[in-house]
Amino acid sequence: SEIAIDKVVGGTIMRDTIKPQDYFLARIQADTARIKRFEETLKNTEPSNERGIRLGKSQLSKLYLDCAKTSYSMGAELGEVYSYYIQSINYYKDTCTPADSLYGVIDYLSIGVLFHRSKQEFLSALEIMAEKFNSQDGLICCLIQYLQDKPLEMRQSKLGYFNDLAESDDKMAVLSSELSHWYQHHKSASWYDSHKSKNNTYRGYWCFEIAALSKIFGIDDKDFALNPYYPYDLAHK
Repeated sequence: SEIAIDKVVGGTIMRDTIKPQDYFLARIQADTARIKRFEETLKNTEPSNERGIRLGKSQLSKLYLDCAKTSYSMGAELGEVYSYYIQSINYYKDTCTPADSLYGVIDYLSIGVLFHRSKQEFLSALEIMAEKFNSQDGLICCLIQYLQDKPLEMRQSKLGYFNDLAESDDKMAVLSSELSHWYQHHKSASWYDSHKSKNNTYRGYWCFEIAALSKIFGIDDKDFALNPYYPYDLAHK
């Protein structure tokens, strides 16, 4: 594998070493500088300029989520990752639409499940987001219902493995199989092979949804710990 995990660089345990620590630091610095500019512009935007406000919030939600993923990849404390995540969903709840990426919404909800102990701080924002996304997809429903402490209704999903998971008595086997093929299954995703891009779009490859489902279904995930895409420490927060 190109990826080694838990590589210590400068005293920090890198969770992802496709790129060196300097790369991730530079991305955080660039993204936070852009965040500052966008937030300043947003603050000075006339309330009547709804399109401008929407575009600004959309950019900020993406930048903050990028920072959450980048900081996680480079080994930051989970509190720092969480602070970026919170900022991201507070903007994204205002701009989410049914036309958005299913995978993007799944990421937001999955990370929420992994930070579920703090859910009183963000559940209402995720509920607004899920309502605006307006999807009855089984995986979306499972994630939000878990966060709401509601009984899980195992509906059909566009993601075939989730349908298998719902019907299987060996849920660990289903998740293990999906995790082993997860990266290849996302060839159509905008981030696929982004570590090869000259545009510095790479922020790390993390399968938050499998970690979230492992938590929801009480699966012993110790065998997933060495998978380079599995956010093991976040799954055990």
